[in-house]
Amino acid sequence: MGKIEKMSTSLANLIAAGEVVERPSSVVKELVENSIDANSKSITIYLKNGGLDYINIVDDGDGMDEDDVLMAFIPHATSKIKNEYDLLRILTLGFRGEAIASIASVSTMTITSSVDGVKGYSCTYKAGSKIESEVTHSNKGTSVIVKGLFFNTPARLKYMKSAKSELASIMFYIDRISMSKPSLRFSVYHDDKLIFQTTGSNSYKTLIGEIYGVEAAKNVIESSYIADGYKTHLVLVKPSIYRSNKLEITMICNGRYVKNYNITNAVVDGFHTYLPIGKYPIVILYFDIDPLLVDVNVHPTKTEIKISNEEELCMRLKDEIIKALMSTTHIPEREINKKESYLKQTIFDNIYSLNENTTEYISNDKEEKTVITNEKIKTSMENKLIETKIEQIPKPIESHFPHMEYVGTIFGTYLIFQGIYSIYLVDQHAAQERYNYEKYYELLGNPNQPTTELLIPISIHFTKEEALYIDSNIDEFLKIGFRLESLGNNDYVIREIPLWAKLDEVDSLVYEILSLLINNKKIDIIHFRDNIAKQISCKASIKANHQLSRIEIDSLMKNLDTCKNPFTCPHGRPTIIELSQKDLEKMFERIQTK
Repeated sequence: MGKIEKMSTSLANLIAAGEVVERPSSVVKELVENSIDANSKSITIYLKNGGLDYINIVDDGDGMDEDDVLMAFIPHATSKIKNEYDLLRILTLGFRGEAIASIASVSTMTITSSVDGVKGYSCTYKAGSKIESEVTHSNKGTSVIVKGLFFNTPARLKYMKSAKSELASIMFYIDRISMSKPSLRFSVYHDDKLIFQTTGSNSYKTLIGEIYGVEAAKNVIESSYIADGYKTHLVLVKPSIYRSNKLEITMICNGRYVKNYNITNAVVDGFHTYLPIGKYPIVILYFDIDPLLVDVNVHPTKTEIKISNEEELCMRLKDEIIKALMSTTHIPEREINKKESYLKQTIFDNIYSLNENTTEYISNDKEEKTVITNEKIKTSMENKLIETKIEQIPKPIESHFPHMEYVGTIFGTYLIFQGIYSIYLVDQHAAQERYNYEKYYELLGNPNQPTTELLIPISIHFTKEEALYIDSNIDEFLKIGFRLESLGNNDYVIREIPLWAKLDEVDSLVYEILSLLINNKKIDIIHFRDNIAKQISCKASIKANHQLSRIEIDSLMKNLDTCKNPFTCPHGRPTIIELSQKDLEKMFERIQTK
């Protein structure tokens, strides 16, 4: 008799459960996805002890009749796909038909469902075996209860984390599935307390507010574009609000929350220099892609996908993010009506100041006449200003910044400016560093690098491995302005360098390029340009505690305003911050806050 035998159904389900049901959040994910596929408008989730003791998913979807409820527990039974053709065009969240059977094999699971809201059917399985079923009354939709998860697999239960950790994992998923379906209402109860709720408003800003808070909602940037075979909608939170990890970069592909390493990195690259080092943005990416160009059948959890032409998609995504960030200012924009209001107030203030001085030598019996005169002057000036055509008022030069007037400098480092409704602090080092960075980055991108020949060539010795890389990439070095010649025995001489390179840094620059070669098998020009531009700009910029003249300050701000991104230094620190009049009044308790 042969050694190979068919595995029992219960054992097969336990193995499948190990892949599909890793923890309570896996159960919530699979059941919520089924509810969404059933066209639900509202989904309520009840949890106890982080989902380890009790999970109940209630929806108002299409519901199931008796036959479907019974069939749902059978492995690989599904209504989502019928044949191989359907597998190539998956438009539903679930399709494998193994989640219900897998969950039922490691818990006590009850499904109650109704298609009409009158007659329903309920069925209960424990450890993969049916224990009871009955006809019952039920609201339209489906309720699934899972109790005692992993009760029959103690090894798995032993390695479950605390209830708080498991709840955090569930909420991470609920946030993502809420983002994927902004028109759906979600409610989550833990130990009988409501801990999360969305309104299903179908508004991205509202959704961001419900998940990340009001401040994030105020700073949302939205952008859309269409490319070959896909549509994209970007929901970005301005870089003034950030996180310490990449987890808040969320990708939704055809309504499914998925992960993709390359796309995540493309987003990070798009926010390059807008964020401090080690900080990451809050972003939601919505992709509608032809199902033929996406493979979601990569992993049992269905969160990993493969996309056709992924490299081109990433490049376009990065460019669109940069464009979206550059399309908006990160401090208030200058507006004509604010300018006009400012001019009016300045003129009136001057008039009142003049007349107040005049009243000092006008007798009391003429005070009433003086007031009337003031009113007449005010009315006259208002009428003249209103009658002035907008074309006659000089238009402000297109600027990234609102109206700002220099006030002074503090600590020899921070420049103070007064606006119409705010004061602004500018970090003089960060401001010049940003200008220098963009100038040198542009210079380094010049295909015809301006170079200088060294009067005394620089000799440098490499290991055998390094010398082989140098020898096979001489032309690559030449493209960025370094001309190297071999002297034999792993010795080279540098005869020509780019104009921007400093003599005392040539060795370190060549070794840095060599490191890029060894690690990436090629010189990553973009990465190289970025690193070198940062180094040069930092060293060439004004240092702290250096007092600037008014001419230097004006020149600095003019240069900063010409930058593509004048709001952060190359390392992501802010160049300018705002403190509004309202903020100041709160500090001085002129405005009472609750």
